[in-house]
Amino acid sequence: MTEKIETSIGMDRRSFLRILAGTAIGLALMSPNDIVAKPTRSENLSFYHTHTGEQFDLYIDNGQWVPRHIKKLSTFLRDFRTGDIHPMDIKLFDTLHKIQQTAGSKGVFEVISGYRSPLTNASLRSKSKGVAKKSYHMKGQAIDVRLCGLRTKDLRDIAQDLRAGGVGYYKKSDFIHLDTGPVRFW
Repeated sequence: MTEKIETSIGMDRRSFLRILAGTAIGLALMSPNDIVAKPTRSENLSFYHTHTGEQFDLYIDNGQWVPRHIKKLSTFLRDFRTGDIHPMDIKLFDTLHKIQQTAGSKGVFEVISGYRSPLTNASLRSKSKGVAKKSYHMKGQAIDVRLCGLRTKDLRDIAQDLRAGGVGYYKKSDFIHLDTGPVRFW
């Protein structure tokens, strides 16, 4: 007669030993890299909007932008004059991340302008020759920024070296314009 010993979870000894043996075989077939948890690389870009006073952190987890933050980014970079929201081109933030890495900076990006509605762009154009009629700001493909702890001239130089789009340097106003259009400098 076979003795039946039950565990507190209602499993007999033979079933328990089968599960234990299966687990041991499974562990033996795994590589050490599968057993040890891989560390995740998490970074962020920090922003401060000079006109609204709002702050925003955009997180990168394992080389990917965190999707829920991308959605909030468009609200943060809305046209602060009208409140209009438009999706922003993620390539801008890839460029900002590369700039920050190249500069060896963990500084905050001060945002002067993100998205601009056609109404805002037309209004600014009527007051200044420096505003393009078909501005990339109206497409969510441009941002005007400076980086705390880095001279704006150096920020410009790094951005130009990346050749990732348009780079404008506004020395008097102390910011650079970045866009994801064709490579050009002014």
